Amino acid sequence: MSADLKIRMKANKRRMLPNPKEGVINFNRKQMPEVISEHNDPERVEWTELDSPPPEYIIGQPALRVPDASKPRYKLFWPIQNGWCNERDYTSKRMLFLDISLILEEAIKTQLGLHSKKDWPQYSCVFVIPDLYEKSYVTQVLEMLMREFSFARVCFIQESLAATFGAGFTSACVVDIGAQKTSICCVEEGMCIENSRVNLKMGGNDVTETFTKMMLHDHFPYADINLWRRYDYLLAEELKKNICTMDEAKVSPQAFDLHLRVSGQDTEKHNFKVFDEGHLAPMGFFEPTIFDNSQKLDGRRKLIERSVDIYDGQPNDPTSAAQSEIMTALAPPLPSNGKANGEPDVHATPARPQQPNPLGRIQEQDATPRSSVAGSPAPETVGTPQAGGSGTPAVNAATSQPARPAVEYRDDILPVFPLDNAILTSIAHAARSDEKKMRDFIGGIMVVGGGSLTNELHAFLEARLKALRPGFLKEIMIGVPPRDLDAQVVVWKGASIFGKLNTTNDSWIGQLEYDRLGHRLMAYKCMWAY
Repeated sequence: MSADLKIRMKANKRRMLPNPKEGVINFNRKQMPEVISEHNDPERVEWTELDSPPPEYIIGQPALRVPDASKPRYKLFWPIQNGWCNERDYTSKRMLFLDISLILEEAIKTQLGLHSKKDWPQYSCVFVIPDLYEKSYVTQVLEMLMREFSFARVCFIQESLAATFGAGFTSACVVDIGAQKTSICCVEEGMCIENSRVNLKMGGNDVTETFTKMMLHDHFPYADINLWRRYDYLLAEELKKNICTMDEAKVSPQAFDLHLRVSGQDTEKHNFKVFDEGHLAPMGFFEPTIFDNSQKLDGRRKLIERSVDIYDGQPNDPTSAAQSEIMTALAPPLPSNGKANGEPDVHATPARPQQPNPLGRIQEQDATPRSSVAGSPAPETVGTPQAGGSGTPAVNAATSQPARPAVEYRDDILPVFPLDNAILTSIAHAARSDEKKMRDFIGGIMVVGGGSLTNELHAFLEARLKALRPGFLKEIMIGVPPRDLDAQVVVWKGASIFGKLNTTNDSWIGQLEYDRLGHRLMAYKCMWAY
């Protein structure tokens, strides 16, 4: 990637110093920290003070400011990671959802000022869920909101639809780059197009980790940085925001400084230089192989089983043709444990023939069929969907395979894919060979989320898309939320607007209805096919 960057800079007539990397390393090796006493530090950190007796738990930003040497010591938990429930760090499903409940409860009390739970039955709640959600998570959240929080009524909205409400768009291709996951979905006239939904397990935290590793490779003067420590994690986030850029014109040896603030110690000021690290780290959105993805599947399905249909026992979580296309391109061979007939055959996993590039055949089809789970054979795992969309199980022993999971339901595939290709895959499945829709979506790409705040990311993404689709040079446009809205809160802004609309009347789930029908109400109350 570094060599490719130099080639592009030379092609664009950008001036480069000879041996810039060596100059950066030599400068960083010579640096010694400057000690600043606490009373001379104008930006000293206010650490979280522990009362007596100390609280049982601490929620939100104050949890990141608890001193590492606190008495008693506190362990940091993240119940949601990579857009999934964090099954790796918990021993029971009950404890996981108890932490989610505590976070929501404290947020409502501190951020909204509703300190007494006795008042909560007077309020309604709009809850934002992912475009590609898991039904087991949604039903658990619904029970939490109705039973534990006792809201008068509850409704759900998908995150991409909420983003269009928040930004005031009627149709758009919404790209939400978060800290640990990126979601893409095309929205048309107030509805998420099902086959365009994409969920990638990468985000701003991957950029932070990769950027830190690159700086350490260049003899970063604060060599003891450890992202598992709370103050080091916050420091790395600050450095990423200040240094990382997608503007190639700013790639040159530059001097920066950092202030290391540790509870109970004097502040240390470190001077250092960076060269191309600030550009290469966010390039991981387009070359995700540089991210460390080794632990993202750890603990998957350890606590929470996949939701299945109560009648035929088949998985019934929502799927997407665009997501399946990406998963097919990434699918490793099935393990030879009897689930794939003893043969690690990648081509036998999905119903469609596998292609190295998922974009190659999308526009050749008039319609991309969704995988059908209702008509699959019904052993313990889902059968392979039949090519051509037939709902009849294959009877011939020569063609049927015992219990091969469809690519959408394989838990050994981590959906990490170049962002530009993923956007085009989503749009191609949304347009379904309709050139007018293709031009509308490709000219209405809206990027939101905290990860989208990377300097010059919009211009760089637009250039990448134009290089991949030269036939749409005039149409391709990357938009930002209007009215100077913070890209990080557009989705929540849209959810609040959605709750005020008269059209949401049919989406509300009341206490009496829930008492009678439970989570089965979701099939009738949601504005999409639940």
